[in-house]
Amino acid sequence: MSNLKLAPGADEAQLRTLAAGALKVQPQDITGLRIRKKSLDARKKDDIHYVYTVGVTVRGDERKLVRRCRTAAIVQDKTYPIPRIAPPQTRPVIVGFGPAGMFAALLLARAGARPIVLERGPDAQTRSAQIAAFRAGGPFDPECNVQFGEGGAGTFSDGKLNTGTHDARIGFVLAEFAAHGAPEHITYDAKPHIGTDVLVEVVQNLRHEVIDRGGEVRFGHRVTGLSTENGHIAALTVAGPAGSYTLPARQVILAIGHSARDTFEMLHAQGVPMEPKPFSMGVRIEHRQADINAAQYGAAAERLPAADYSLSCHLPDGSSAYT
Repeated sequence: MSNLKLAPGADEAQLRTLAAGALKVQPQDITGLRIRKKSLDARKKDDIHYVYTVGVTVRGDERKLVRRCRTAAIVQDKTYPIPRIAPPQTRPVIVGFGPAGMFAALLLARAGARPIVLERGPDAQTRSAQIAAFRAGGPFDPECNVQFGEGGAGTFSDGKLNTGTHDARIGFVLAEFAAHGAPEHITYDAKPHIGTDVLVEVVQNLRHEVIDRGGEVRFGHRVTGLSTENGHIAALTVAGPAGSYTLPARQVILAIGHSARDTFEMLHAQGVPMEPKPFSMGVRIEHRQADINAAQYGAAAERLPAADYSLSCHLPDGSSAYT
């Protein structure tokens, strides 16, 4: 059910009553309710309110009830039945342990495939200490920084979760983050945000599940080459803390982000097909939070959460500027 509205500060328990009213049933007829989306509508300064989408289970014929309410629909949650497979003779290899690599490793581990993860940077705790030292004036480590290491680049950009709005897989990803220590509200906030302090723990918890299910995560291991047989991947050359070695590999997932330039150069030199992605160049704009709050909320600013904004401009020559 969508478009249920509450004033800021209102008890969310009222959502059950609102949903019952829209469906023309009694509140006790709703046997389950879960918030699916929550956003703040501040377009009219004199009518700022939260807008909710909720999932409800109801006694009676749900199809008949839905026909009474234009803002309700019957929805099937996207599920991920993971087949159990016999461990392959050559274990699958995942290069990179950012978001793509973490979830690839998680699902392969749950399937029983015992994946091996090669991450050129260190674990999250080591990375946190090294980045803090660098920001305090210490030396730069090309293998341990805000780009490389457990969790990927986003771990140290405050953990903002940029997702689309219509992909059925989004709910699964956010639910997994919540199950591994992120706050539950990220599963329904319009602009989910974990925060670096929490995300560091979350990515470690994800790694622990991968390992507990038979996977392996090797930190400080950088892929420097690959070899093929009859047009198929056969092995990777890896630079590790103890030196270079060859790792047999029949299935490889490259989850290397966009900053591993040396890896891209190696792949290009070995004939791996690739194409450039659009590139944005930007500057950082800083405002006083109080000014943004006042602009977005008006007199209600003091009782509402921190505001944000977005602006965009599309020019006739095809280029764009956006925040």
